Amino acid sequence: MTGIIDIGGGLRGIYTSGIYDYLLDKGIDIEYCIGVSSGSANLITYVAGQRGRTKRFYSEYSFEKEYMGAGCYFKKGMLINLDYMYSVISNSSGKDPLDYEAIKNSSKTFKTVITKADTAQPRYFTKDDLAQDNYTLLKACCALPVACRKPVKFRGEEFFDGGLSDPIPYKKAFEDGCDKLIICITKPIDFRKTAMPEFLVKLLLHKFPAIRDSVLVMHNSYNNGIEEILELERQGRALVVYPRECFGIETLSKDKEGMEKLYNLGYEDGRKIEEFINKKAEV
Repeated sequence: MTGIIDIGGGLRGIYTSGIYDYLLDKGIDIEYCIGVSSGSANLITYVAGQRGRTKRFYSEYSFEKEYMGAGCYFKKGMLINLDYMYSVISNSSGKDPLDYEAIKNSSKTFKTVITKADTAQPRYFTKDDLAQDNYTLLKACCALPVACRKPVKFRGEEFFDGGLSDPIPYKKAFEDGCDKLIICITKPIDFRKTAMPEFLVKLLLHKFPAIRDSVLVMHNSYNNGIEEILELERQGRALVVYPRECFGIETLSKDKEGMEKLYNLGYEDGRKIEEFINKKAEV
């Protein structure tokens, strides 16, 4: 079984939106999909088969005042308004509804990882944990500490972004039966994260000590994960797909020209996935 992992990356996710549009255009079905952070929202739209929808979230809706910014933080306690994204826009009454029936009836496996606020341990959920007009799981996936004042409540527990506990969940994918993986990242492959200022992390996350400790080592978890997936690629067990440049787009950047370039690059790089899948089929 071939699996695809999307590790997210804020507004840089427009790169992978190009990848999914390419896969949908070519009728390429990947059986197993697991997402981290905003990568989960990107993948669920691919599972739904809604071409162009993910791109619109980045290239159109992110420029709306209700989507993100200081006003959202003061009013909602979230720098990125997860309620606006995954309720107001995505519900059946919204302007860009998520096709829940298509998700429910899809043969694809969908999983996502979120992080327990009290223990900083990962928990994995599936599309069965979504319901029509109830996409709280997607909100929890994207609840970055500090950017969100509070964790998201889901199933009676509190959660933060899954990237804190399992930033590149390739081990989970293998455990679930995958033998080949496509791993999508949204930074050039030579990028490595650096540590956040310790005093600031301790100040801002003193109410969540386990999350605080996780954030302090998050850069090591990500950097080690990149080295591990590159080794998987050398072994022929994975394809790592990434942009050769980001055209100035960062996690919270809003630039239409840069976004369009990054989307087009993702669409172009979708061909690498097609070739990887065809090569597997020939073996």
